[in-house]
Amino acid sequence: MISFFQKRIKSLITFFTLIFFSISAFAFSPLDPFLWPDPNFQPKLDLIKYKHFKKPRGAYSVEGQLAKRITFKGAPSQRKFKISEDSLEMNKNFKVLDVFPSFSLDILIKDSKAIPVNQSVRSTQNLNWDIQFGSGQSWIDDFGNTRSSIPFALVQKNQNCVHNGVMVFDFDFDGQISNILYQIAAETCSYFKFDLIGIIQAESVNDIEFSETDFLFYVESQNSITSVSNINKLDEKKNFGSPKEVSPEHLTVYGFHDGSTHHRSLCKTRSGNYPYCNAMLLPSFSLAKSLVATMSLALLEKDYPNIMNENIQDHVPACKQKKWKDVRFKHALNMATGHYFDKKWYSEDWYLNNKGFSLNYTHKDRIKFACSVFSKKSPPGMKLSYHSSDTYILGVGLNNFYKSKNGDNADIYKDLILPLWKQLNLSQATYEIRRSIDFIRHPYMEYGMFMTADDVLKIGAFFMEQNELTEKGVLADALQSNANQRGLTAIENILYYNNGFWAKKFKGSGLNCSEDVWIPFMSGFGGITVAFMPNQTMYYYFSDNQEYSWDRAVNASNRMSPFCKSN
Repeated sequence: MISFFQKRIKSLITFFTLIFFSISAFAFSPLDPFLWPDPNFQPKLDLIKYKHFKKPRGAYSVEGQLAKRITFKGAPSQRKFKISEDSLEMNKNFKVLDVFPSFSLDILIKDSKAIPVNQSVRSTQNLNWDIQFGSGQSWIDDFGNTRSSIPFALVQKNQNCVHNGVMVFDFDFDGQISNILYQIAAETCSYFKFDLIGIIQAESVNDIEFSETDFLFYVESQNSITSVSNINKLDEKKNFGSPKEVSPEHLTVYGFHDGSTHHRSLCKTRSGNYPYCNAMLLPSFSLAKSLVATMSLALLEKDYPNIMNENIQDHVPACKQKKWKDVRFKHALNMATGHYFDKKWYSEDWYLNNKGFSLNYTHKDRIKFACSVFSKKSPPGMKLSYHSSDTYILGVGLNNFYKSKNGDNADIYKDLILPLWKQLNLSQATYEIRRSIDFIRHPYMEYGMFMTADDVLKIGAFFMEQNELTEKGVLADALQSNANQRGLTAIENILYYNNGFWAKKFKGSGLNCSEDVWIPFMSGFGGITVAFMPNQTMYYYFSDNQEYSWDRAVNASNRMSPFCKSN
């Protein structure tokens, strides 16, 4: 009896013969030799252009619908990588690229869609990486197999760095599955950058039960993504993602919403355009301070109007020290606890990382460090000193406050934040947040969210519309709706911090306005900005070269739709 493997070899020989004589209508795929390897032929494993990872033009869609479980356990059988940045010497010290995390992937296939059931960041047993899958494509390949192309991301354990890639595999109706070929050629991570291609052997592919109703739910969820127009179609395109402000080679994605249309860039990588820009996973870094800490207080404020004035000491046992007397929730939200070493407002977040705050994985260690690391230098509320540790303390205080009102099983992210994200039709990428690695599982409000560009757009639209959270209180002040409450000064007459959001002051004369214009924005480590303009437009970019300039986008938005009425 001829084995499946022998049949496969014969098919490949036939395939290459047809290619050679140019009598086949099929187009050669450089993926095939790696998916179904010939033991007598060892192709060179090197980066492959991402155009080969997506559905070819004219390829047949899968008939009907399939529900499959793909499992993988073990190390890559082959891999090749090139590191371009490793300032923390992660690979040198820990060999982090040697082992791919094991996974089980449940996917639903209908027409050309390949939809992972779980698209949030998943914790793994791997010491270095967690993993996330996004929606991709499936089609019938030249040999009649079902080929699936799935975007995925390796996410640094307990951190926020994201490395985006694509994996491809085939399976047939006899239950045979090919190798899995994966490739990474992009990231949003300033301190660790690499290209990686590898082959892993799948353990199995099996059918799974899935109801028609649930199937339709997941398919329809893909239709909630806002339609996108290429940003290069805008007359002002040169001023969005401008190379004079942000290095193109370090840009993950950028976009502009003009009030009706989402204009977005392509997601460029070192191996061509990313084929699944809609699904590309983005890290929040300090956007989480605005999206989780500020939003938590805004949501709690509805039921507990004076919550901003709660004492830290009353809700954070580790901070029951003399120096924390009279420090309130509002002071921690505004980075104004009065605790610091350096008079410079910006210098000490790096100090925290260097001293190990971000490397403390348990809640016990993190909160002990956060409450004790800085000395009291000034009364609370007077001076801005930016510390991620202060937001962690605030998060502990808020979660403990919430538990005191709703029981020990209450969780502020799961119970308050997540329902809002679901209401806004955000992706599953937002469903999980980084948490302490212990039984407490405290959510990291200082960083730790993940999202897509579409999520950024929907959240921004919520912030700019009139609703019960933006009209007054914590969030209204953060968004500069109150002219009497601009926030604490970072740079005089330029940069301010207010309730977890930043604000930049622009001279009115430069924008044809009779008064100065205050633009609120969120900012994240490495080079992430989401800015909200007075004309109800929004600009965002995700990058990782420590570049934070976006004045050109402000001026472009004003030219397209003036911020102020003509004087």
